[in-house]
Amino acid sequence: MIPLRSLILSASIAALAVFSNAVPTPTEFASIEPTPTAGHEPTSTATTEPNPGNPATPTDTCGLLSSINPTELKYQHVVDCYNAIPFDSAQATTTLATVLTLFKDYYVFTDAALARTAPEPFANAPYDIVGELERIGRSKYTSDYKFHRDILAAVTGLGDGHAAYSISCYESFFFTQDLSLYAPVVDGEQSVRVYLDSAKRGYEDCIVETINGENALSYLQAYARDIYGTSHDPNARLNFMLASQTYDTASGLFTDTPGDFSQRSTVPQGPYLDYRLKCANSTDTVKLREEWRILPQIETAFTDAASYVANVCIAPPEVVAPPAEGGLLRRRDEPVRRITKRAKPEPTPPSTGPQFPSADLLVIGNATIFYHLKDQPTIGVLVCHTFLPSDVEAEKNVILAGLTAFHVHNVTNILVDFQGNTGGSIDLSSFLVQMLFPNKGPLDAAFPSDMRVSKPMQELAKLSYNNSDYGYFNARDFINLSNGTAVYENNDLFDKPVTLNRNGRRNLWTEKTSLNFPPVAAKYMTAVASFPWTAKAENIRILTDGRCGSACGMASYFWTALHNVPAYAIGGTHGEDLSMFSFAGASVLKLSELQGFYKSANLTSPLTDLPYKNTITFSWLEMYGHGRTTPLEYDAELYRPKHRLGFTPENARSREVMWKEVAATAWK
Repeated sequence: MIPLRSLILSASIAALAVFSNAVPTPTEFASIEPTPTAGHEPTSTATTEPNPGNPATPTDTCGLLSSINPTELKYQHVVDCYNAIPFDSAQATTTLATVLTLFKDYYVFTDAALARTAPEPFANAPYDIVGELERIGRSKYTSDYKFHRDILAAVTGLGDGHAAYSISCYESFFFTQDLSLYAPVVDGEQSVRVYLDSAKRGYEDCIVETINGENALSYLQAYARDIYGTSHDPNARLNFMLASQTYDTASGLFTDTPGDFSQRSTVPQGPYLDYRLKCANSTDTVKLREEWRILPQIETAFTDAASYVANVCIAPPEVVAPPAEGGLLRRRDEPVRRITKRAKPEPTPPSTGPQFPSADLLVIGNATIFYHLKDQPTIGVLVCHTFLPSDVEAEKNVILAGLTAFHVHNVTNILVDFQGNTGGSIDLSSFLVQMLFPNKGPLDAAFPSDMRVSKPMQELAKLSYNNSDYGYFNARDFINLSNGTAVYENNDLFDKPVTLNRNGRRNLWTEKTSLNFPPVAAKYMTAVASFPWTAKAENIRILTDGRCGSACGMASYFWTALHNVPAYAIGGTHGEDLSMFSFAGASVLKLSELQGFYKSANLTSPLTDLPYKNTITFSWLEMYGHGRTTPLEYDAELYRPKHRLGFTPENARSREVMWKEVAATAWK
């Protein structure tokens, strides 16, 4: 049996009244029915005729969408098909009842999200996810698309990168712009510029003065503040939106990738964006109207709205196989945040020689890469671009090999680059922490944690005790903190919950506990004991852009808060705070996994399977900083870095340049 601790993931996106915890019955959603009042869908203006080469004449807008050559698809073709999907009151009732129960009884931050407005670098106001979902239940819909879009907006409003509502039906086409943007600081002034022009018109580094007639930086900041989720910090969200260099494991290169502003799986607000550019080689301004390019993400055939629903939207009957050897947790998940591969540009190899001429590549794994700076030979760079390698145990050996290579090359100072790491395995995160700062006590690299408790969850936990085949709720995978460092020898963690009042809501919670991580094997601890940087904060620095999520944020927390390692946070808005990390205070679970746990245990789930294919994720285990009373997810004080940096046209396009800049500042 594979233990929970070695497989559990923590990945990878208004104040309302407090409501009771009673699970709504279908009659409470009586207003979810066809009515003459539609929502705020984009207005249909499509006039495209069917492809004359297609012998079949489309019978509706989805048929038209299907008949058009993919290279000729337009924004409105997709919008019109989405709006043609018939609204089904019964399906809507089932969907909302399940989502509401999930966020009432299983989501750990339902009550914490009601807290007062958080201090900087956060900017989130109190948020009532239950109230938002109940408001949807009281609304009248004729549009299925708007119904699901409203649920998506409600979940996104949490600002929790672990909470996601993704319905395949309305994310089957990708929307992308030819212009990718970034916001460098030049001579103390920040401006939005073109990072990459995929249409090859030579607009790179032209200043973007306006977007849709508004100041470009203000436009992007408003989008990050009001529309885009993923973090409680709008400046971290801004970095998620903008272009960056991302490590591509297939090519072994850092590649230029558009941000989430220029590439979207959800429908943008209009068919195009208007830009006004100012380029260095011209005194004139350039006005561009850039339509969204459409990239299909499905290969399923459909000929009209009915077949689109049947083939693309509706989830097939689920066949529940018996638990595999080692349990359901043997299966690996993708991070919550995922970019569709077909929307990524092909990596461009360097013209000659290595990608970074002044940085020797020493060791490379699936999650970590080790570089040695030639011009600053006492400095090594440990790039950790994910905590989700194909083999966690193998990656531990890679990390040891990389640190050993540093030692052989007389490295004394290490820069850890966490940019764009949106999480993965908590086990690997804890291991990396201890490879630089070995534990002095068994719980040094563990988080005090708790979970919401409900009757159905207690029934599942009772069957799960000492049997992780039935999911994450096995008390033996947790430490009994009231009894030192021993695991639970019974099911008291779930059988004896405590009642807590959080922000006006009373609910049942487990007592404080912690995941049971085994000590790091002696072979690793013996090896690192002699390294010159081990347990020395002055020899270690962290570089992050706030896109360090979940397990990455957990590692950053331990190093900065407990071991006083200075962190450099780059990007965001010049002159403002920027979080070192995002959504660091929880572990993630999929709705489908939770359903699988109940089915494997032969229990009736309180949640009905959704009619549509979906990826719904939620935070199920919340964590606290050591000695803190606010959940880490909302403990804004712990997110502040010691140092701030801005992107420049040079360092934004070369990690090597950035590493040298940080190293020169950190170790003078």
